[in-house]
Amino acid sequence: MNKPVINIKNLNVDYITDKNPINAVRDVTFEIFSGEIFGLVGESGSGKSTVVQAMMRILPPPAIISKGEVIINNEDVLASSSSDVVGMRWKKISIVMQSALNALNPVLSIREQIHDVLKTHKNLIGLDADERAKELLSLVEIDHDRLDSFPHQLSGGMKQRIVIAIALAIMPPIIIMDEPTTALDVIVEREIIAKIIDLRKKLGFTILFITHDLNLLLEFADRLAIMKNGEIVELDKVENIHAGGKHPYTKKLIGSIPSASGKRQKGLLSKPKSLNLSKNPILEVRNLKKVFQSPGFFNKNKLIAVNDISFKIHEGEIVGLVGESGSGKSTVAKLVTRLIRPSGGSIYLNGENKKVTESRNVPLQYRKDVQMVFQDPFGSLNSIHTVYHHLSRPLYRHRLKDEVTMLPYIIDLLEKVGLSPGEKFAEKFPHEMSGGERQRVAIARALSLEPKIVVADEPTSMLDVSIRMEVLEIFAKMRIENNLTVLFITHDLASARYLADRIIVLKNGEIIEENNSEKLIQNPKEDYTKQLVNAASPGWLNQITKQTGIP
Repeated sequence: MNKPVINIKNLNVDYITDKNPINAVRDVTFEIFSGEIFGLVGESGSGKSTVVQAMMRILPPPAIISKGEVIINNEDVLASSSSDVVGMRWKKISIVMQSALNALNPVLSIREQIHDVLKTHKNLIGLDADERAKELLSLVEIDHDRLDSFPHQLSGGMKQRIVIAIALAIMPPIIIMDEPTTALDVIVEREIIAKIIDLRKKLGFTILFITHDLNLLLEFADRLAIMKNGEIVELDKVENIHAGGKHPYTKKLIGSIPSASGKRQKGLLSKPKSLNLSKNPILEVRNLKKVFQSPGFFNKNKLIAVNDISFKIHEGEIVGLVGESGSGKSTVAKLVTRLIRPSGGSIYLNGENKKVTESRNVPLQYRKDVQMVFQDPFGSLNSIHTVYHHLSRPLYRHRLKDEVTMLPYIIDLLEKVGLSPGEKFAEKFPHEMSGGERQRVAIARALSLEPKIVVADEPTSMLDVSIRMEVLEIFAKMRIENNLTVLFITHDLASARYLADRIIVLKNGEIIEENNSEKLIQNPKEDYTKQLVNAASPGWLNQITKQTGIP
């Protein structure tokens, strides 16, 4: 292999505090060679993004580089002046940030944002800048008409492709991609990766790809470095990592990846003895419809988010509701939990349908019996209140516990969802916990009222891979121990297959396929379902490249 274009030696990053410095990155060393796809993998807090920020000299205070070398294209980044480093960005190395939503300015058109980069770094203006902007959109297969669009008018996948186009504006030889597919549904995620691979083949740039999703990088990276607690614990060719790796942490990550192929884990095949599909369902949805009207008296535009769907869920059953972003999944969740009013149809809980169209008059009993776990563990908890407060409010509201019985009940509940000791976690505030711990609190809150059904809306999509598995196992455990019924909403068929007895596939607000989890995975009927299965299966990149004609 040729000379490295990136050479990191003994990199250390410290966060300066009032007490002792916190060593966030310790003695990180790796090389990346020209044309290589190098993956940096680790869970949240492992130090991945800190390494990138140090390389680009964009560390936020109070972080400092305490030791090490960063050599990019034979230039010593840490010894260079600030102006030299600014000149190096975009021209020699660019970065695709984690969230396309936050990376793009919401008040500027796509044209203005591309022009700004071209003017600043290449002195291109007017028609010349316009021509280059059109070339960049063509590279990522976006119509030129979108140049005058604003970010909110684009889908998540389109925004991410535009961010990639901007990163390519000056044609740098190295591109850093920091979690570029986070929050995208599985089909769009795979399409973005296929487009990156295609562009790399055409343009020959080198990629440093940062992610917490090891399964993703196993499909297309050349080499991988696994990070844990600020250190690289394993660095090897992707085929050796794929074979199982050497370090225990690598093995743990690989073991935490749900799969749409092979055998299901035996522990999740158990079902409550009470599960009887011949009995009347605990929840039945009939001809449910939701139409959103665009604001404004003269605006007659309507969006049919959910269109005449019907399904049943039985006591003790876990049903997966699967579809890409915009398919109507979250709208169904809000309708079932009565957070929004339907435009038509009926919802029956234990055979009863009480004022389904009157959300303001939803019976308190229904609120108790149907609970929801939201996607975002950060946004679902109030930052100014303790865990005890979050769990006690519903219990006070429904008069289920008093001052004497409240604390022991909450402690027991926290320990059931894996937060031990419960006394310690009851006193914590949301900012004092990890994302996985916060999501466990959200699950505990949903379970506190002993509901008949829990609606879990993408409860694992914002979590690290090993934490995702732990959360899935909580639902599986609660189903067995508490006869819990779950509507599990996700875009990932592998996760749905791991947990659910039955899977319902939603597209454009309509149910297109429904079957037993194994049967649906093994023998999907609809083309869209086949896409979802392929996107969740090993070798998905080959499938996409065949479909798109990428060489």
